[in-house]
Amino acid sequence: MEGVFNTTGRTNIPDSYTFTPQNEQEAWIAIMHACVAVDDDVSDEELDEMAQTLADRTLFEGHDIMAYSRNVFYAHVQLGSKILIDNSVDLVSEENRPTLFAHTIQLVLSDCVVTEKEEELIHYLYSALDMDEKEAQDIVRDVLIQNKDRQCP
Repeated sequence: MEGVFNTTGRTNIPDSYTFTPQNEQEAWIAIMHACVAVDDDVSDEELDEMAQTLADRTLFEGHDIMAYSRNVFYAHVQLGSKILIDNSVDLVSEENRPTLFAHTIQLVLSDCVVTEKEEELIHYLYSALDMDEKEAQDIVRDVLIQNKDRQCP
């Protein structure tokens, strides 16, 4: 019965299990989820911020976000954050990469706690998205400025 309650999920992965997002929308969800779930603690604030991001973006209109999310959540448990990112970045269009990166930074900041694992994965993400380090730093700076007056619990 222990296997049923194994929440780490990163053991006994079937050799045949792979995850490839169906489209750019599922890739966005995979990348955003990978960044907030890397520390195995997804807060209510992070979930709220992700839901708001998905609701606000026309990119997601007419798409089954819940189905994509189920696929992503299962894949994350099986494969972990870095593999989820690696399997998703190629589906994100060049013009959307800075926007996705900015939304991901906003997500990570939404619970007012940036763990070492989250910070490490953000560095990994900008590289995986083939973004220039200066561009990534500018985006982080801009998001931090937007959040400077944020009330944290």
